[in-house]
Amino acid sequence: MPDESDRRRFPRLSTAGKAYGVCFRLAHRDLKARLANLSACGCGLEVQMVDAADLEAGALLQALRLEHADLPPVPLDGVVVRVLGKVPGKTTGYVLVGVEFTAITPLVQDLINTHVLAQQAGE
Repeated sequence: MPDESDRRRFPRLSTAGKAYGVCFRLAHRDLKARLANLSACGCGLEVQMVDAADLEAGALLQALRLEHADLPPVPLDGVVVRVLGKVPGKTTGYVLVGVEFTAITPLVQDLINTHVLAQQAGE
C-alpha cells in the first residue's frame, strides 16, 4: 500500500511538447521560461542557465503569469522550492525549477485544477 505522505494534493500535468510558457519577475528582472509541468499548487519551470543566477530555493517569483489561452491570466506569486541541474561550470542549457504558488485564491486554484484534469482526460 502506498504511503499517504507521498501523494500529491493535486494532479500534475506534464506540459512537455505543448505550448505552455510562463513569465515572472525575479530580483527586479522580467524573465520568461517554459512550463514543464503544472498543478493547482505549483509548477515546474525550465529556465535557461543565463537567467538562473539568482534562482535558489527560497527565492520569490513575483507576477508569475501562466501563458496559455485556457489558463487564468492573473499574476501569481510563488516561492522556489527546488532547483535541479544548476552545477558549477554549467553555462548552457536549462535548470528545472520547482515553484509553489503562494497566496493563490481558491477560484484560481480551481480553474488551474480543472484545466489539468481536462488535459489529462484528453491525453
